[in-house]
Amino acid sequence: MFEVDWKTPHLWRKTTVARKTSPALTGDIETEVLVVGGGFTGLASALGARDSGAGVVLLEGNEIGSAASGRNNGLVISHHSKASPSELEKAYGKIHGDRFNTLVAGAADVAFGLMQRFGINAHQVQQGWIQPAHTEATHARARQFHDEWRAFGAHVSWFDRDEVSRRVGSRYLGGWMVHNSGHINPFAMTVGLADAIEREGVHIFENTRCLRLEKAERGWRVYTAAGSVTAREVVLATNALTDDLWPGLKRTLIPMKVFQAATEPLADDIKAQILVGNPAVSDMHNDLRYFHYDCDGRLVSGATHTFWHDEDRRGRAKVARMLAGTFKPLGGEPRITEYWSGTFAVVPNLKPHLYRLAPGLVFGGLYSGRGVALSMALGQEMGRWATGRRTDADMPLPVTSMQPIAFHPVAVQVANRMHAWNRMKDRRA
Repeated sequence: MFEVDWKTPHLWRKTTVARKTSPALTGDIETEVLVVGGGFTGLASALGARDSGAGVVLLEGNEIGSAASGRNNGLVISHHSKASPSELEKAYGKIHGDRFNTLVAGAADVAFGLMQRFGINAHQVQQGWIQPAHTEATHARARQFHDEWRAFGAHVSWFDRDEVSRRVGSRYLGGWMVHNSGHINPFAMTVGLADAIEREGVHIFENTRCLRLEKAERGWRVYTAAGSVTAREVVLATNALTDDLWPGLKRTLIPMKVFQAATEPLADDIKAQILVGNPAVSDMHNDLRYFHYDCDGRLVSGATHTFWHDEDRRGRAKVARMLAGTFKPLGGEPRITEYWSGTFAVVPNLKPHLYRLAPGLVFGGLYSGRGVALSMALGQEMGRWATGRRTDADMPLPVTSMQPIAFHPVAVQVANRMHAWNRMKDRRA
């Protein structure tokens, strides 16, 4: 639905040491586990399978880091998208609810742990994530999140009006912090993890699009333009770029386009008043608002458009206005020097999904905007799942058949045009 110019360097690529691209697949090969998709979920799945002792091949249709995993804002958050721990338990039941809450609570530590394990320089900063509240309703909701995670055993803190406003550098009614969270350069993490799993023995083929998938005598056979892979188990980790490789799968998700933008590096005296201590921040407005610094002191944020004409100019202007209105120490609209866009996947209930499509064929992902940390934690579980180290019943989420979205074409259009409504709700609040 959305075309993204992934070859033009954006901020994260400009500040990352270039990686040598892996070759495209030629010829016919066999493996135990095949992973389709080279984002965080696919890379982590390949690692989980390889750590379990399996031979693993990973196919990426473009280049590693070209899609959402390499283009997102870089927030690494141990918290659900819009839900509290008790709400997840109510949705999934006690057993899966507890498992999934445990996975989410530790997801940021898993992500930062991979950087430490493999010596990946992703400009990582693990100084916490703050969610400040701007209305009485969001204040009560934030307090619920804090209280439930604290009761669950997560390392969280509550900040009153003065403390949260001091730390963020903007006026809020209160807020909470998840201490094990933070932010990264996601492109650097993606290519660094790809290099790491190659060293571990995973065979990566880039610029290798999967064209056809069919049942084989010993599992599945995936055909590409110049070869094929036969595998006992196949993990589809295509998320927002899911196509017609498996019939009906793309109707289980909604692709949504967002953009990111960054200021020029800020002066030290201004940085001393905004995002004090270098945390990640995303507040509770209906329209997207999130912030952190990059390795050179740029303030990185983002948003989305209802209509995408003239997107670069309009996006820069929108973020400049939003930052000026949020952070008074900026002294007016900052100069926006970087702009890029990308596509991620959402589902109506905003919860990840695990699908068993057929014996030996699974799909997982759909993080609805909280995928950086969770994809690395859930992805490794998916890799263990593919090797038989985890059964369907062992997984942290219920394993189901595909769950197509009703009136899918309409749902896609509505989801990508609702931002004006969100902005109106924010103004009323």
